[in-house]
Amino acid sequence: MEYELLFFTQVANEDKIGSIKKDITEILESLGGKLSGGFSDIGKRKLAYPIKRNTHAFFSFVRFSLDDENRQNIPEIGKRLGLYGNIMRHIVVRAEEIGKPIISGGIKFEEEKAKTRTGGGKEKPTSPKQIEKPAGPVAETKIDEDKPKASLSELDEKLSEILEETPS
Repeated sequence: MEYELLFFTQVANEDKIGSIKKDITEILESLGGKLSGGFSDIGKRKLAYPIKRNTHAFFSFVRFSLDDENRQNIPEIGKRLGLYGNIMRHIVVRAEEIGKPIISGGIKFEEEKAKTRTGGGKEKPTSPKQIEKPAGPVAETKIDEDKPKASLSELDEKLSEILEETPS
């Protein structure tokens, strides 16, 4: 059966990623795993929340297969990866649950999707759904439409500035 391992490491370990991949390969092969291909690097991404005071991490993934007799080693693989100090977090899933293999060049993140919507018109904007108004009196709130709205990337930058300025 084929599995996919996604992991991320501290950005400071980005230059050591080759040795980290070698260690992960040794862990997988020692427990009966066979790599289906090479490692694919997603790259440096911002985390949704800080993990051990890190706000960014370097993401990578690899597909591997296990024979039926070695499938019981999945918990042991998770345990060894959890004890390996260079990996912050990891997840192992069955490949059939996530579909076809993806390559790092083909991954589209929210920022890139927004660019394609505004840039080339490749995606059609969705029409807003009509919301039924409830019967009975409802307090209406006014939205200040005169103020310009900040984009998500501007908010992220401002939040990063604020977090860097506060003493830890």
